[in-house]
Amino acid sequence: MERDSAFRFLFIGGLIVLLYLFGSKLFGGDSSLVAQPLRRETVAVSPLGAGERLCDLRSADFHATLSSKGASLKHFALIAPKYVKYGKAQELSTTPDVPLRQQLAFLWRNEGAKRKDIPWQLDFDLVNYELVRATDKECVFHYKDANVELTRTVRVTGNPYELEAAATIKNLASDKRMHALTIHTVAWRTKSEVAGHMFSVSPFVTHVECIDKAGTAVRLLDQDFEPEKFTGEGFVETPVNPGDWRQIPGQPDIAAVSNAYFSHALIPRTSPAVPVCQLQIEERWDASRHTKASDDPQSGAMYRARLAYPPQVLTPGQEQMYSVLTYVGPKDRTALSQVGGGHHHVDELIDLGFFSVIAKVLVAFLLKVYSIIPNWGVAIIVLTITARTLLFPLSVPSIKSMMKMRELKPELDELNVKYKDDPQAKGLAQMELWRKHKVNPLKGCLPQLASMPVWFALYTTLQTAVELYNIPFLWFPDLSQPDPYFILPLIIGLTSFVQQKLMPMQAGDPAQQKMMLYFMPAMFTVFMLFLPAGLGVYMFTNSVLGILQQQAVESHVRRTAQNAASKAIEVKIKA
Repeated sequence: MERDSAFRFLFIGGLIVLLYLFGSKLFGGDSSLVAQPLRRETVAVSPLGAGERLCDLRSADFHATLSSKGASLKHFALIAPKYVKYGKAQELSTTPDVPLRQQLAFLWRNEGAKRKDIPWQLDFDLVNYELVRATDKECVFHYKDANVELTRTVRVTGNPYELEAAATIKNLASDKRMHALTIHTVAWRTKSEVAGHMFSVSPFVTHVECIDKAGTAVRLLDQDFEPEKFTGEGFVETPVNPGDWRQIPGQPDIAAVSNAYFSHALIPRTSPAVPVCQLQIEERWDASRHTKASDDPQSGAMYRARLAYPPQVLTPGQEQMYSVLTYVGPKDRTALSQVGGGHHHVDELIDLGFFSVIAKVLVAFLLKVYSIIPNWGVAIIVLTITARTLLFPLSVPSIKSMMKMRELKPELDELNVKYKDDPQAKGLAQMELWRKHKVNPLKGCLPQLASMPVWFALYTTLQTAVELYNIPFLWFPDLSQPDPYFILPLIIGLTSFVQQKLMPMQAGDPAQQKMMLYFMPAMFTVFMLFLPAGLGVYMFTNSVLGILQQQAVESHVRRTAQNAASKAIEVKIKA
């Protein structure tokens, strides 16, 4: 195996996979629902009238607006300086003008849970409330008719990006009535928003998730809701909401719509029965103009998560209360640790990937470095240096193996010429040459492969770190965005070229050697055109350290060999 190529190609392949899996991600921006009317549904909506009263909640972190039409969230903007870009606050509500699809929508009629012998408590799924109290810390809404009295309260808890939403339902009818509450959070994204470009993943890629009381997370993407996957148990169909809801087993701790940086999460608190967590990604397009979604450039999907409570029957005069916490904000580890007093698995909203155990250690170290050196760019450099230093012993066998292969280059070149028309014979001759000189190319690859989980975990850690969002460093205006001046990609490409020059091919086709010399640097340069600058800082630091470590090992091996040769000469002279 030439030039330790097994490790290199595995690393490249893994990097490409990571690029497609994670990419640079944001959750925000503007989107329009004008061309995306809701499909006809069996939900009943009360006459909402033309009037709409708004209630604004404010804290140091956010500005939330609730509407009397449904008493749900119409807007939720992050106003902390970190999340204000170009003078505009980060808006996390993507369905402001669709009450049935707003965050914190409380719908009382789940048709899938209907009992034929008992009438519904409400005639409508969405009602127009009266705003009875409005302060910057609490909104109270009230609705009353001949059969029911509803009170909705939404208040600021004091924790970052957190609200508490409570509802009381009272039976005013003269007979038994039933309700089946579902509490929703939703995000809307068009196909064009989530489509990737070149080697990058769209910043608007979204997923839905449930986290149970044990902290186990189930995350679903668009492809998990393909028609052929809606078979067997675990799926619930309801006429109220067309399409299929996937019901996740276990007692839910959190239901959320998320991406790498931001999340809309619901946490059940008070209720007469334990809810279940249900997820749905609902494709939408303008069916009046197009026969399928792919034909509509404005097509998209509703990403929906809900807590569905079992049906409850109230006797005349009886009332029940439901309450949830909602977290609408960045996946900031400090903020998440405070949600609900720290009694929920909210930190699991940060998806650290397959090597999450390693990634959590790296995150803890990164945060510790930042607490000492309050600069995220410097913290990334220190983290990379530390990881590279700790993994250095695993790199030594690879470098030594490369040096031995280089020493055999003349003999390998002879074999290539001798057996140029017989690949099988050439392979056997190479293996015999390696055996004779006690060289095993795989011996140098395997230690490097053992270190790859750490580099994958480090890559994921930096890719999901909202701490880097809108953070400037050197000439980068934002470490979570690509270098706008393309300076870093060119530097990384140059560094990769230097590495190729320092690690020449031991044998083989000169055309192949030339291709590797120029193709690898060009590939890394193209990658970095689309990757966040924070990852570029890590990749550049890692490359420079790799060059230094390689030179140090080669220098040490040469000195050792020279010393051994000198001692051998001295022994011969004395003899």
